[in-house]
Amino acid sequence: MTENDVKSILGPGTDPTLLSDILRTGADASELTRAKAWVEADEAQVDAHSPFPSGRIARLVELLEADQEEDDLQ
Repeated sequence: MTENDVKSILGPGTDPTLLSDILRTGADASELTRAKAWVEADEAQVDAHSPFPSGRIARLVELLEADQEEDDLQ
């Protein structure tokens, strides 16, 4: 996955640190897309009894949620 892939999925204003952290996971674009969908609909996923993601997707979820929490604090 490239920087442009990440920006096309998360948006052009993606934090450079988050972008770097995501690229270091070795995940591909489909994994990032699935992690983003999980974060955006986490309550719906839990309500539907969907299992929490594992592996790289779980790491991406952690990164995206941490970034979201940081944004909420600012």
